[in-house]
Amino acid sequence: MDGAFVIGPLMIAADRGLAILCIAVFLGLTALAGRFRFPQLSAVATSAVVVGLVMARIGYVAEHWASYAHAPLSILAVWQGGFSAFAGLAGAAGTLAFRLGRTRALAIGWATLAAAGGLWFTLQALILPVSYGPFPYNLALTTPAGAPLPLDRFRGRPFVVNLWATWCGPCRRELPMLDAAASHPGEVPILLADQGEPPATVTRFLTGAGIGADHVALDPARGLSRALKVAGYPATAFVAADGTIVQLQLGELSRAALDDGINMARKHR
Repeated sequence: MDGAFVIGPLMIAADRGLAILCIAVFLGLTALAGRFRFPQLSAVATSAVVVGLVMARIGYVAEHWASYAHAPLSILAVWQGGFSAFAGLAGAAGTLAFRLGRTRALAIGWATLAAAGGLWFTLQALILPVSYGPFPYNLALTTPAGAPLPLDRFRGRPFVVNLWATWCGPCRRELPMLDAAASHPGEVPILLADQGEPPATVTRFLTGAGIGADHVALDPARGLSRALKVAGYPATAFVAADGTIVQLQLGELSRAALDDGINMARKHR
């Protein structure tokens, strides 16, 4: 799947998979250095990673504070992603300096950190932009009540389509946020397209969760899943006014990521 690594039932977004790889490279290099000459370096490497991750999260939240201000507890939802590489590297470098002082081990530690950081930016640069193509406006969707819901109504303006299912835990967690965003006056339209479930199942879930049906659609044949080549949920497509899918976000979405995707769809030319 474009933009993600799929390992059995596990789906990992590509950027998070690369981050895990680079952290593993850093820990491997520091362990190697510790084994041969600098044991103090390997002893502090884990704390550098922990502080780096915390600082990376703080940096991202600071950059997107407007998206988090209305729900500060969502800052703790780290599984949704949202980390600043520069802030993380700075935090890890500062931790190494604090723990190791002006020693040869510090120079080696910074070198291993630079190698891991360089690998991250290199791989990011080598990954070609994904082309998702035009949005499939021709698909037949319905409202939960069974009325036709033509996708042509979204032509000529940016919009968002979220693919979800009632059995999907991450979908259930993000739906209230998406429903609230979709209900806000003047926002880019957000369509919550259930994939392959009977109307009664969807209606029962919406009623129990306190989510209105105004922005919900049913895709009984899972046509959107096939058209977007989505094998797991949730998945969120951001569509520009000309019908180009500018981004396909895989996995649970944060409000900050939603705002970023909407801005990308708005600015696309």
